[in-house]
Amino acid sequence: MGKRFLTLICLFFLWLNGIHSQEKVTLNGYISDMQTVYNIPDQWLWENSLHNRLNLQVYPFDWLSGSLQVRSRVIMGNTIRKFPGYAEGLDSDQGWLDLAFATDGTLGDSAGYVLTSAVDRLWLQFSFGNLEIKAGRQRINWGQTFVWNPNDIFNTYSYFEVDYPERPGSDALRIQYYTGHASAIELAAKIDSADRITAAGYFRFNTYGFDVQLLGGIYQEEDLFLGTGWSGNLGPTAFRGEMSYFRDLDHFKDTTGYFMASVGFDYTFSNSLWIQVEGLYSAFAKDLDVYSFLQFYSGTLDVKNLAFTEWSLFTNLSYPFTPLFNGGFASIYYPAWKGFYLGPSIDLSLNNNFDLSLIVQHFTAEFKNPNGSSFREKNTFGFLRFKWSF
Repeated sequence: MGKRFLTLICLFFLWLNGIHSQEKVTLNGYISDMQTVYNIPDQWLWENSLHNRLNLQVYPFDWLSGSLQVRSRVIMGNTIRKFPGYAEGLDSDQGWLDLAFATDGTLGDSAGYVLTSAVDRLWLQFSFGNLEIKAGRQRINWGQTFVWNPNDIFNTYSYFEVDYPERPGSDALRIQYYTGHASAIELAAKIDSADRITAAGYFRFNTYGFDVQLLGGIYQEEDLFLGTGWSGNLGPTAFRGEMSYFRDLDHFKDTTGYFMASVGFDYTFSNSLWIQVEGLYSAFAKDLDVYSFLQFYSGTLDVKNLAFTEWSLFTNLSYPFTPLFNGGFASIYYPAWKGFYLGPSIDLSLNNNFDLSLIVQHFTAEFKNPNGSSFREKNTFGFLRFKWSF
């Protein structure tokens, strides 16, 4: 970890010690253990991840709050030996501050381990009536749809990530002013590990029963960004969507830009069966050289490579068989690849703070070899997770 990280942590805990007597501190989190099995072309791999998360919140004054949230894991398996650079990937912090740490070693002839810890939230928030100012590592969520978020230019996440519900944050400054019960104006700017700035403005309002948002700004100092999104209901059916347009600033006059859009519907039947449909179009996907699902499954994601193919169609069914037992089945169709994703899952609440989840992810698609011939790739991943929350 860098000196800036250690200095910030020490200052935060000194401040925490000074206000602890005021009993304005909360601490919660969870411990989970997840066993993973990977069946990828020509090999079986395994991995076990012991995961701890700590969420510290402080409220020293009515107008000031802060948070420090740390994600730590011990990962063991033959994946660490099969994929050189595994630890380096976890040690790569995408934010301006280097708040990640990882070290690795071997376990016998075929397996290895990684110890990793990262701070993904570290912020202070100042509140003065309708005005809120938040500075530090935080999540800025401007998305409206569930699976793909073309409006989420600050901290894109992968739908396939099964063990990170909090999702990544950004080193950013965010100013929010609430102009009404359902309307607000926001300004936000972040800086990443490459010292690139993303900055945008956001206006949200409600009309005809729909929450509507308008966005605009600069993405990674490379593109002009314009976007809009909405969420509401068409009768009993929820209807939501996002649209984004990117245009290269260095070639503004001789390019037409790139358009992205996601649109979704979801409906809950009287028996609590929930059905969801969502589609994504991305012009960026036409320029991607994709040769495997694994290329993007575990890689660094940003809004430009949110889509693997130009068109993607998602469907999901979820049903609570009992108040403690829920089952789901998700799928994604990729027309350009003649491929699809299948994702059955079950979640069982054993008591108020102990959960068991079983998740399967199956991918199959048709790709081209360098010689032009086609081949069908198949990958199946299985996850069994026990989670205790406190």
